[in-house]
Amino acid sequence: MNVLNKLNPLKRFFKHPSDRRSHRFIMVIDCILNQNSRDLGAANYPSMNKEILRLCMQYDIGLFQIPCPEITFLGFLRKRKPGQSIRDALDTAAGRECCRNLSIDITLRIQDYINNNNKILAILGGNPESPGCAIHSVSPNTGCESLAENSGVFMKEFHKALCKQKITIPFRGMRDCRPDWIKQDLKWLENLFNQ
Repeated sequence: MNVLNKLNPLKRFFKHPSDRRSHRFIMVIDCILNQNSRDLGAANYPSMNKEILRLCMQYDIGLFQIPCPEITFLGFLRKRKPGQSIRDALDTAAGRECCRNLSIDITLRIQDYINNNNKILAILGGNPESPGCAIHSVSPNTGCESLAENSGVFMKEFHKALCKQKITIPFRGMRDCRPDWIKQDLKWLENLFNQ
């Protein structure tokens, strides 16, 4: 290693002629890339949402897979009290703390990516009824007040963690429960990638 690289190791990382990374990526919830992680009866694809992956490949956009908050807190089978919904289980002190801790860990990784010349284009959440990952916007892309109260428990905690660090990234639900909605969401995503 030469003297310049010892003084600034990142200079070598960003200037290396064989490094072809785009420095652009999106963050996606677990079930976009792995429908097997969805609750029983909620999978809309056999394995993954291939349309989102095709767009990412077409525009050279990287993917960061967000762990499922429901599985993190309740386990794969979403074990909870009889009659208790997943949302009600997540929306407890312990559930919110789990979501908050997961959010803080991810936010620290995001900050590290940003500090190293990367751009996170969007955070893609789930369907409107997702207990943990629904995204409902009050006013899209306007900063820290844009996520509505009826959004998923995890997404609200994640949004708070990002805002606390003054990180603004657009949130968008990928609503694959209806063909017309996912078509709108994919159009939004492609427009974002084209910017």
